[in-house]
Amino acid sequence: MLERLIRRLFRKPVVYGDEFFGDAWFREWAMLDEVLAALIESEPGWRAVLDFGCGPGIMIDKMAARGLDYIGCDYSAEARALYLRHFGQHPQRYVASLDDALTRSFDLLLAFDVLEHMRDDEIVRLLGTVCGIPELLFNISRTRGIPGHINLKSDRAWIAFMQRQGCHFEEERTRRLRELYRQHRPGAPDQWDRNLFLFSRSTS
Repeated sequence: MLERLIRRLFRKPVVYGDEFFGDAWFREWAMLDEVLAALIESEPGWRAVLDFGCGPGIMIDKMAARGLDYIGCDYSAEARALYLRHFGQHPQRYVASLDDALTRSFDLLLAFDVLEHMRDDEIVRLLGTVCGIPELLFNISRTRGIPGHINLKSDRAWIAFMQRQGCHFEEERTRRLRELYRQHRPGAPDQWDRNLFLFSRSTS
């Protein structure tokens, strides 16, 4: 217990810039972007998408080119600079706050590899802020030892946590999305086919 407390007190803060989003990160996501596009396009109702915690915004230009109203949101100025350096075709589609994003309506909130970087109270505030978005698609990594991974829960614990926030777990549709991922990336070493979760909620 004391050892964990000491590690927390002296843990170096994670900066989501060049050091975090290095060459290996971009190589990995270059293998993922077409698969993620297929997942998003598998649901015809997902035409306006908010990508929260988008980092360097690797999906923004790709999905805009496919005709989606796709907005990326990230608080990190360093991450936005990486978007402008590597992609940058639609800088107006990369916003620095939810207030800037939520001037329009969305069909879907995405958060890929984000929730494990947030405390429970921060996630509760996020869900309250985006309460007008009816569906939520998360990829939640449970890999230990990665910088910034501070919130690691089991499937059951994540589902229970989200249900307490008024979010219904779409079990069958989640299973379909996970299977679609496996079809596109059979035998992939990552665990996206186990870490995808789709939730819905009433926005009335």
